[in-house]
Amino acid sequence: MKTLSLTLRIVAILASAAAVALFFISKGKLAEKQTSLEQAKAVTQATQSELETANSKITSLGAQLSTERKSLADTKGKLESIRSEMYTAKQQVTRTQQQLNEMKNTVSELENASTRLRTDLVKTEESLASASKEAELSQLNERIEELGKSNDLLKQDILAAKSLQTAPKPAASSTSSVGYQSGFKPNSAAAVLPASIGATTTVASISTSDGIIILDASPELGLSVGSEITLIQDLKALGKIRIIQITEQLAVANILVGTQLRGLSKGDTVKVMH
Repeated sequence: MKTLSLTLRIVAILASAAAVALFFISKGKLAEKQTSLEQAKAVTQATQSELETANSKITSLGAQLSTERKSLADTKGKLESIRSEMYTAKQQVTRTQQQLNEMKNTVSELENASTRLRTDLVKTEESLASASKEAELSQLNERIEELGKSNDLLKQDILAAKSLQTAPKPAASSTSSVGYQSGFKPNSAAAVLPASIGATTTVASISTSDGIIILDASPELGLSVGSEITLIQDLKALGKIRIIQITEQLAVANILVGTQLRGLSKGDTVKVMH
């Protein structure tokens, strides 16, 4: 009985010692666990902070990405607009080139037509000049015939006057009763009208290549459409022109074929002879 009691006491003491030892061991491990837990919390907080920083960066990057996408979309839209404008400009350039080609063809046709018209005008003026010369020659021939007739009448009058001078004088009574009768008849033919030099005018413009001259018009000149006048400068006849149009201030005329006004220029003063 005493042995059992002693054994139980020994066991109790050993158990107490073991419990104390286990307590100290557990306390040491618990301190280590606490330290590890605090370190884990610190790491977790640091990780949480880094995560928040990363989230902030991700949010910022997302905003930048959205902005870049929007900018890219705007740039793409502008690029499409520029492409459309370039295409439109290219079409306009093509149309402009076509219009230029058409205008060149039109100008070429107009130049050819102008050349033909100038040739026709020169031919017409030559024919008109020849017709005018023929008319002047005809008028001159008629005037020569009239002058010839007048000359014949004058010769007859002179012969009659001479015969009266050489004939014997009649008696005074017969002379007083009969009276003097002569065969002299005055010439009724119209006298040749001299050319008249008109007032002075100024050359407003001249183009010998086109055969056009423009004079300052005034009522004193006595110009009329269709009339042909001779230009006089320093008492020298320069040539003939034909009036084709008259305004209040200017008179436009064609330089007739055969007339060369090389020495005449804008601003020169000339006189007109009708």
